[in-house]
Amino acid sequence: MKIHVFVFSRTNKVGAVTQKNLDLLSAAAIQRGHSLEVIYDSECQMRFSGKPELLLKNHDIAAIETLLVQANIPGRNIMYRSNVINQFELLGVSVINKEAPVLRAKNKIKTLQILTRKHVPVPKTYVVNHAQYIDDVIDVVGPFPVILKAVSGSHGRGVSIIESKRGLKSIIEMFANEDDAEPLMVQEYVRESKGKDVRVFIVGKKIVGAMERIAQKRGEFRSNFHLGGRVRVASMSRKEKDVAFAAIKACGLDFAGVDILRTNSGPKVIEVNANPGLEGITLATGRDIAGTIIDYAVKKAKRKKLEIEK
Repeated sequence: MKIHVFVFSRTNKVGAVTQKNLDLLSAAAIQRGHSLEVIYDSECQMRFSGKPELLLKNHDIAAIETLLVQANIPGRNIMYRSNVINQFELLGVSVINKEAPVLRAKNKIKTLQILTRKHVPVPKTYVVNHAQYIDDVIDVVGPFPVILKAVSGSHGRGVSIIESKRGLKSIIEMFANEDDAEPLMVQEYVRESKGKDVRVFIVGKKIVGAMERIAQKRGEFRSNFHLGGRVRVASMSRKEKDVAFAAIKACGLDFAGVDILRTNSGPKVIEVNANPGLEGITLATGRDIAGTIIDYAVKKAKRKKLEIEK
């Protein structure tokens, strides 16, 4: 089977994390007798003439059985770019992950809304547009230090630790006061985590790997592998597994990396990543995580084909 992978790029070049994912997926596909072909969003044109259609480099697109979405949607033109994913869905392609779940995971506020509605535990968080009520914010998420996050950051980017009210107020005033500015998220700092978290990798309805991520540098609180964090295989409690499954189910994702903080009051979800890096989890667990995704994609595509033929 030819497995197509969809990425976002105007130059047909991708970041280091996405490229490593593509390399691992391609190797896994070839090992299983399949092939991998990359489709860039810049190559796609949507056409509407009585029915939704999709052109690739301005030519009618050949039959595609399965499409792996392997990139975070960039912040600019986010709605248009997500609509391209949906266009594949409208053509009957087996898309993993689909547009709506990808958008939910992309927007950290939307993720928090979904998780809290489903009673999935998360750190105490305040979403702010200005610094006017900073004392109330600290009453909820304090004491200092606190974590400040951009709504749409990924791979540890857009995350800072703020040590004082003066510093927090200055940053909010600098970045969140313009009419078209994105809000910022102020989140409690979990001291007992000590720069560690657990990334749980789920494909379908199975946990296929779990790793503990450990911040490499003294004073660094971000544990992301691609920021230099160390990784090692993690054992998980029943509660942690239940929380991870609840998070991915709430977001509706086929596969995802669920990041969990171990706190004194139990596990809390800090992120649900629809495009998790494969290198760290593969290194930590020694498992063929990319192969698991390929197997899942092929199985789901075959099931969809049978349903259409009935």
